[in-house]
Amino acid sequence: MAHVTFDIQWRESMMELLDQLEAEHPDEAALAPMEISEYSCIYIKYVQIFRKLEEAYDQMAHPQKRMDMKKAVEAVLGRILEIKSWLVRLNKAIDSVNFDDILVDLKLTPDVLELPIPKYFVEDRRTELEGRAKFLEALVEKYNVGMAWEEELHVPPNLGEEEAIRVLQVNERGRQGRERARLMRALKKTQALEEKMALMGGSVSPEEAATRVQALVRGFLTRRRIHAITEAELVFIGMKPPARDDAVDPVLRELRNLERRKTVQAENIAEYDKALVTLKKKVKETEGQDMRELIQDRINEWFVENRDPATGEYPDFPDAEDGGSKEILNPPPPPPEVDEAAGAPAAKGGKEEKGAPAKGAAGDGEEPKCPDYFVKLIHGAVSDYQGDWQDIDESSNFFQKFDPDLVKKALKPVVFEEIRVEVDEEMRVLLENLKDMVAAERAAKSGKKGKKGKGKKGKGKKGKGKKGKDKKGKKGKKDPTADRSLESLYAELVSNKVIQAIPDRRIDDYVGDFNYLGATLEKAGIVPDASMAQVRQACTEFGILPIGASEHVHTNIPTHTKSILLYGCPKTGKTTLAHAIANAAGANFFNLSPRNIDGKYPGSQVKMLIHMVFKVARVMQPSVIYIDEVEKVFLSDKKKLKEYGTAEPLNRIKKEFLKEVKSMAKGERVLIVGASSEPFLCVKKDQKGLMEFFQKHVHCPLPDYASLRKLWPALVKRHGGGDLTHEFELSTLAHISEGYAPGVISLILRTLLTKRRLEKLPRFPLTCREVLNVMAKFDKVDLETEDAMRDWTCKLPVRVALDPEAAAAADAKGKKKK
Repeated sequence: MAHVTFDIQWRESMMELLDQLEAEHPDEAALAPMEISEYSCIYIKYVQIFRKLEEAYDQMAHPQKRMDMKKAVEAVLGRILEIKSWLVRLNKAIDSVNFDDILVDLKLTPDVLELPIPKYFVEDRRTELEGRAKFLEALVEKYNVGMAWEEELHVPPNLGEEEAIRVLQVNERGRQGRERARLMRALKKTQALEEKMALMGGSVSPEEAATRVQALVRGFLTRRRIHAITEAELVFIGMKPPARDDAVDPVLRELRNLERRKTVQAENIAEYDKALVTLKKKVKETEGQDMRELIQDRINEWFVENRDPATGEYPDFPDAEDGGSKEILNPPPPPPEVDEAAGAPAAKGGKEEKGAPAKGAAGDGEEPKCPDYFVKLIHGAVSDYQGDWQDIDESSNFFQKFDPDLVKKALKPVVFEEIRVEVDEEMRVLLENLKDMVAAERAAKSGKKGKKGKGKKGKGKKGKGKKGKDKKGKKGKKDPTADRSLESLYAELVSNKVIQAIPDRRIDDYVGDFNYLGATLEKAGIVPDASMAQVRQACTEFGILPIGASEHVHTNIPTHTKSILLYGCPKTGKTTLAHAIANAAGANFFNLSPRNIDGKYPGSQVKMLIHMVFKVARVMQPSVIYIDEVEKVFLSDKKKLKEYGTAEPLNRIKKEFLKEVKSMAKGERVLIVGASSEPFLCVKKDQKGLMEFFQKHVHCPLPDYASLRKLWPALVKRHGGGDLTHEFELSTLAHISEGYAPGVISLILRTLLTKRRLEKLPRFPLTCREVLNVMAKFDKVDLETEDAMRDWTCKLPVRVALDPEAAAAADAKGKKKK
């Protein structure tokens, strides 16, 4: 694609944003969106705009355009999260919102709901992440702490000596039997041939033998030609995809072109960074003196205006912490005048009446509105585009180099701020000298010798008192690792396998389809389970986007999601999703699973472990803190905990962990991800504590038929099996494999697709019968576990509010099982 393609994409996105803002905030209040269906349409439109902007930003080679475009991308990202939080509110607090009826009305496919994860989360920090990966790799090698994340093959249990001998005997007898059967088949075939020859009257002449061979060869060649014609006809009518030639394939050629664009992009950014230094010096040389004089004149005027006419005393200069001369150069607007007549009754009414209007403003009568902090940022991004780029002619800028004039325009405020700080220091010295002169004149008039530095001393005392007050006011807990470097803390956590290197998993690796009947079931009064596509969407919206975006976005999104619980049957992809969240956001991965830290930091030392984890996670954010078998952290039954046979109680981190999580604030891009295959082990108070701790509860379901049709080809390809043939009975396999978890399907294929089998694939493609033979050795998820998961879901606070009867039935069922 050419540079102009992404310029057009940017322009279209800006125009669509303007239309979108007009639709959200019409002139007539009656036309404003109110219903969930209206906000659903707005959400879908923003996702489409975001996809366009993200692609254009990723491929834009012009460094200054990228800076302005990133503002738009982050503003739209924040707006999507705002609208999603409002949709959840309108959807009775259920996180999985079903859009299938809206998609039908808009004539769109479910693919539009797949939120793209911005590549700049990782690519803009590539140097930092590569350095961190090398450091982690060196520490892993130094401490010899391998990361065992790979799935294990299906290995039979160890056998005793007698049982092993018996197995060998059985296999050897079977081998001998098969060999005898093969010899007997060959013998019978030879005998049948001899009998046939005898019936035909002896040997065949060479001419007749040649004729028979020719007939067989011609038949083979004809069948092969007919097969090729049939295949070509299937391709022609669209029943079979055409074979791809890598040399002329347009898709591969486009991918290579995009890679070349990334190289040009990196070169242009490096050139722009070098130019910043030289152009900054040039701006300072040409305009710095004028800026300095302007600042000095304004400050001198302020000295004169604020000098006490009676005593001649000069005012105190604002401290650097308070902004220095910023308020002098740009004074705040005067406060609005208060009508004395209106203010008098409020003054008489005392504290209660004074507070009454504020309470009314909060308003019991006023309806809550969709948060709109990022709307003004979108307006700003559109205004920047219209002011700087909409009418610019770039026909001569083929290589998309930076614009020097725009660089100078952007550098002027930076240079002005640097000069202002320098002038502030100079004017502070001048002000002290002026104060000394005034003090000396006053002393001379009164006949006493002035004490030099009196003003300084008084100011110093004032400043000292202020600092002391700040220190007193900011009393915090003592840091037990204050004397240790961040590198040493990081290395210690790696040596104990708390910080881990994780496999390269992406959110797309969690393969599954969309629920096409979600809205229909809701209309019938049934709350459907979240589909696998909605699980991906939830992990992206509540996990990846908030911690991967800038601190500014994280601080201003309406819902601060500190924790997500991924629960479901074993091997349904919970750990894969946790890895995908960390990889997509470029986050550190901390593993605080009870079994992972068992035997480490015993007794009261666990406080130090939790402190170190959160300290490193905050400093090196974004970070993901993962806890597998999280239900055991909330268990309080000592008898149950002893049954697990661990060196330390599995719930020993709970107290300190909850304290640290409670202290997490907006802007701290740290996410707690819990995984549980048995959340129903927690009952009563433990269940309440587990449910209330996690803000988002995401059920990872077993794949249905539609998801299995996508899952099998994806996993076969991931394990090196390539694309399935046209003759592969995928529909049959998807029906038969219902009830198998994705992790089990992955193990089936790893067991089947050995190195030897992969070598034979070009000649003998994979068949459904082969897969079924191996699949028979693995077990499905039992129905009891699946039912227990559904019952636990019914007990969630959100579901209880919707259907109290279902929750009561689930409780009764749980009591019967006990």
